[in-house]
This record gives sequence, C-alpha cells and structure tokens, in this order.
Amino acid sequence: MPFKLSGFLSDPFAISTISFGIITWIVAIAGAAAADSSKFPRFTWWGLVYEILLILVILSLYLYNIVELYKFTLVGLLSIAFVYTSNSTNNLIYNSNDSGSLCCGAGCMLLSMLNLTLIIYFGGHPESPTNQFIDSFSLKSHNHNHLNDNKYNNHNLDDDEDNNEFKPFQQPPAMTTPQQVQSQSNLRQSQLTTNNHLKSGTPYMSSSQLNGLENFSSSDVNNRDLTNFNNDETPTMTFRYKAKALYSYDANPDDINEISFVKDEILQVDDIDGKWWQAKRSNGQIGICPSNYVKLLD
Repeated sequence: MPFKLSGFLSDPFAISTISFGIITWIVAIAGAAAADSSKFPRFTWWGLVYEILLILVILSLYLYNIVELYKFTLVGLLSIAFVYTSNSTNNLIYNSNDSGSLCCGAGCMLLSMLNLTLIIYFGGHPESPTNQFIDSFSLKSHNHNHLNDNKYNNHNLDDDEDNNEFKPFQQPPAMTTPQQVQSQSNLRQSQLTTNNHLKSGTPYMSSSQLNGLENFSSSDVNNRDLTNFNNDETPTMTFRYKAKALYSYDANPDDINEISFVKDEILQVDDIDGKWWQAKRSNGQIGICPSNYVKLLD
C-alpha cells in the first residue's frame, strides 16, 4: 500500500471535492470562532471536528489509492456528517442573527452539499451514468493499481523470473499452428532454466539437462498428431457480454495486458465487477480495458 501523490492529483473529482471541503470548513470554523459562544450550538463544534477528520480520511485513501475499498464505509460516515451539517445549518441560520453564526451556517450549508455529492458518488455503482461521467475525467487510466486491480494483483508488477506462470491475460501472439506453440513453450522453458542456473552460479547447463533437446528438430513437430494437441497450451476465454466503446483508448505501451480500441467499437467483455474488464476485439486481440470507456449493451 505505497503512498502515491498521483493517486490524488490524477483524479479531478477528488481534487475539486476535497479542496472545496477544506475551504468551506475554514469558512465554517471561522464563523464559529467569531460567533457568540453563549448562543452557539455545541453539537456544531463536534460536527465541524468530525467533518475535517472525515475529509482528511478521504484524502488519505486517495493518496494510498485504496478509496475504492472503503466506498461503502464512506457512505455511512458521510451520512453522519450530513446530519451534523444540515442540523447546524438550520439552527445557525434560522435561530440566530449573529453574523458569526450566519457565516458558520453558510459554511455548514456548503458542507452539506458536499456530503450529499460524495454520498451519491461513493454509493453509486461504478457503471452508473453519473459515476461513469465523473470517472471519464480521471487521469488514472494508466495507473490502475486499485479497484479491480487488486483482483489481478496489480497487473503492472514486474516479471518474476522464478514464477512459471504467465501474467493474467498475457496472451501469446496469434498462433495458427502447433509448431509455433511448441516453439514458444521450448523458448520459455529454456529461459527459465538459464535464469535459474545463472542465479545459482552455474553458467552452463549440464549434459543431462540437454537430454531430449539435442535431437530435437522441426520435423518432430511436423509429425505431431494434431488430435493429441493439448488444449491447455492455448486457454480459451468465454465472454458473456458485449460492450460499445464510448471513447477511443490507447493502451499503455508499458503494460502488455491492456488493449487499444476506437470509439463505437463493439467489444466482447467479461469479469465486469471492477474498473478493468476482460475484453476481446473483433480481430481476436484479448486484454483488459477501462470500464468507464465502454458501455454494456443489452
């Protein structure tokens, strides 16, 4: 859970709402300090303290890029803050003529509007029109190590040479013959064996490790019985839904899992629980796409 300032700065909605909240809180607390303390409602002080703590919590979640994991918790906390600020607004504006109280009441009214906006956003489904519209302005397209990113263990992780499994959704180039499949499998196995020996301090492979490779030729693959072809080498993926691209998207060149597409293109999609979906283009290319760039079709 690394601290990343970009997790906050790349989201215009987070910048605008948190900045607005801090400014209005300052207005409210300044009015409270200038108000007549004998007539000032005490629960408003508690509400203002609670409000600034909540704003700082939301800011921290954005900075650690884990706000998606606490959306439902934030809805409950913001509902409590909305009760504080709305009641304070009613008491300060309608039950007092003191200028300080009126200033604090104005700040509490703005905080109530902020709390209601955040409740609608955090309580909404990621595929709702309002959330998709707000998220479309986010600059996090190429920095997706949150949300559904946790599901794929941060698919931007560096290659682990000791791991014999491929990255999620990492597909080999389009293969039409068993020869290409066998060639890639042999190359992968050779790379893993070589890396293991380099790490162990052994620069060369022993003759026993070459058994079965010295007599290998392409004719062995050509004579292979296609009926015995192992389907596990080319895993198939099922796509249950179709989606239409709302905007064009260029994949991050540093991330081999992403795919590019153009506006109005029809994609086959699946695993649509998070913000990054499995997708397949009409040309057969498979990868992941940002959910706020596409719309599910009926």
